[in-house]
Amino acid sequence: MSDRGMAGVIPDDTAQFSERRMVGRALARWDALRGERRFPNRADCEAFGASGLADNMFLIEVTRNEDHDEIVSSGPAFRSALAIDPVGRKAMKVLPSATERGLSFCRVAAELKKPVADVGHFTNARGEEVMYRSILLPLSDDQENINYLLGAFSYKVAA
Repeated sequence: MSDRGMAGVIPDDTAQFSERRMVGRALARWDALRGERRFPNRADCEAFGASGLADNMFLIEVTRNEDHDEIVSSGPAFRSALAIDPVGRKAMKVLPSATERGLSFCRVAAELKKPVADVGHFTNARGEEVMYRSILLPLSDDQENINYLLGAFSYKVAA
């Protein structure tokens, strides 16, 4: 594995622990929203705004081909970290794990139907070195197929 970052599938019981990091808070909220269902759906995403997480969230529409998966919404923290507006762009061209390491955590989260976390660093469009943590949370409107991934993203610019 590269020293530029690590990723992993999040075990089902992780959300029970108290977490103050954005990734942990988003995972706990996702778990609460799904309740007895396998997955929350896109409509449930509005609840993230009420929880104070919306600024750090982004939403990816999952298609049949990862080259077409697209970012359909983004909070200001994700836009600021990237130093571009990612909305309307292909996820593989924007997400740090894809652009820096050639990894498709979108496809992993969608195919495994599990949350997938990532941590690493990248150089943004302003030339700043950014250290980040993120998680991709699967959403399903029919409880079978993953049609969106909700991402939570926190970062800091390296000094």
